Amino acid sequence: MNEQNNGSAVRPRQPAELIDALLKLLAASRQPDFYAQYTDLLQALCHTEAAMVVDASGLDTGAPAEQAPRLGFAGSSDDLQALAAQFTTARWQASGAQGYSHELYRKNDGLGAVLLLVRLLDVAPRALLLSLPERDRAHLKEALVRALLVKDLRPSALQMHAVATVSDQPAPSALLDMLGLATEVLQAPRFGAAALTLVNGAVRTLGLRQAVLCWRVAGVAQVLAISHIDKFEKTSRLVSALEAAATEVLSTDQVISLGQHQPTASAEDEWDAQGHTDPARPVGHQALLDSLEGMHHVTSLPMRDGSGQTQAVLITVSDSHPLPQEAVNQALLMLEMVYPRLADSRWRDANVFQRLRQSTLARLELYVGPGRPWLKFGTLLASVLLLVMLFVQVPYRVEASAQLITDSTRLITSQNDGRLLDVLVDVGDSVKQGQALTQMDTTDLQQQLAEVQSEIQRYASEEDKARSGGALAEMQVAQARRVQSEARLKRVAYFLKQARTESPFDGVVVEGERRNLLGSSVKRGDKLFRIAQVRDLYVVLQVPEHAIRELRSDAEAELLLLSQPNQPIRLKVSSFVPMAQVKGEEGNQFVLKAQILDPVASWWRPGMTGLAKIDAGSRNISWVLFHRTIDKLRLWLWW
Repeated sequence: MNEQNNGSAVRPRQPAELIDALLKLLAASRQPDFYAQYTDLLQALCHTEAAMVVDASGLDTGAPAEQAPRLGFAGSSDDLQALAAQFTTARWQASGAQGYSHELYRKNDGLGAVLLLVRLLDVAPRALLLSLPERDRAHLKEALVRALLVKDLRPSALQMHAVATVSDQPAPSALLDMLGLATEVLQAPRFGAAALTLVNGAVRTLGLRQAVLCWRVAGVAQVLAISHIDKFEKTSRLVSALEAAATEVLSTDQVISLGQHQPTASAEDEWDAQGHTDPARPVGHQALLDSLEGMHHVTSLPMRDGSGQTQAVLITVSDSHPLPQEAVNQALLMLEMVYPRLADSRWRDANVFQRLRQSTLARLELYVGPGRPWLKFGTLLASVLLLVMLFVQVPYRVEASAQLITDSTRLITSQNDGRLLDVLVDVGDSVKQGQALTQMDTTDLQQQLAEVQSEIQRYASEEDKARSGGALAEMQVAQARRVQSEARLKRVAYFLKQARTESPFDGVVVEGERRNLLGSSVKRGDKLFRIAQVRDLYVVLQVPEHAIRELRSDAEAELLLLSQPNQPIRLKVSSFVPMAQVKGEEGNQFVLKAQILDPVASWWRPGMTGLAKIDAGSRNISWVLFHRTIDKLRLWLWW
């Protein structure tokens, strides 16, 4: 085990110097301090507190992780102890699926840190352990990508990364260019600038003719940025071809590469061996190449989120040669590094409605899967609604207009001809027995009364005079005339008494408005008021003809009066009137009588109207919604 900090050598500080030092280290022959130098450079490159390389070859034979040799270390001695204690067999096995794993842990001083474990590609199983402060957890993705870019330590890989000549001047490095492009994208303030930086930098770094960034929107790809073009027509044929090609990548979740000439069998086998999809017939990419004049190769690279699902696609177009596999791998790692920043910028730059749409689409894709989520959700919703309509039964109730009725009423009419001098009540007023309702003008009757009284006095005087003179016949004539005048007096007194209309019992005035009666001339027998007693109330329901067949004779119902619609009244149908009544545009109506099951409230008045719903049993939802339409079709088509 070789544990050291490589403190004797001066560590490079600039990224270019770090990359150049790594390339020279990997290209040179293995020295005893190889892993010590490697961990020292990795600590600086990934900006971590500590870095350690552990020999994990013994873990496959069942040896405990605590006894695994430490090949190289960079950092303080306290970090060495804390980091070494975190290497366990369980964490080594957890990193097997993706080649890396990470989790939080507590150091000896109680501070939190993030452990990043990367499996190195070396002559034997090796583990790279990196420790970041918990406060720098946001930089975990960047540190992981940088570590993955330089994790291949195999001798064959050393030759791939070897520099042509060993000199003091650093050689050009595609790896350095990729890291620089990622840094530029991460530093862009807004999503639009970051997207243009990505596509323009990809053209410059990879030697392309054009690069296009497409984003998943509602399960299909949408072009958001094209290299060296600030504005483009979203409905153009080229943009449609780009979106169709990117949608193929979203559906296959793989890298797709296609040239104008079909690749040879060996090339196809080599591509399949690298774990990518077979590009024999990518229809969208072939159509894209056909629409691009002078372009010979198209390579589409997926950009995945934390769950591994492809959310964006970078389409690269070249006119001479396809992208080499090494460039593809480096570009994929760079895209994995910048995707979280791009997704976050796109979310922050969106307005409220766009954010709501994006979050809704994300939830839909979570439940119904990627690819046309609205269509899937609509189909699923329509299927569920159809099943509910066919098999779920709900209470069906028939609507009917209703009115409170009582048979305990009395019609008040005029007893004399004359003019109403005063009307003392109005419709809706409560009256007591004997209470005055109207007062007629009695001026003429008062004059007649005075005349009759004077006639009685005159005839009484004549009678006395004839009796004193002994004129018996004249006395009898005067007496008869006096009796006749007294009869007329009783008649006039009766008319005077009838001029004041009184209530026959306690009740409520349900007909007769004061403003229509006051000052009007009436004749004997004319209707003045209708007074009803608030007792023995029942409800009269008017049901449309088309719904009468659904009702039972003992059906229950609920009534809502217009004056108090928040208080339902329970009813029970008691009888049918077996004859329809024509109600204008409403058509034929059948009359039903219903008993009131609830106690009578003090504010109820005969004549109040409302809406009643009569229970007609249970029906499925489809019948409730469409039975009227089906009935009309049967009448029209005689079906």
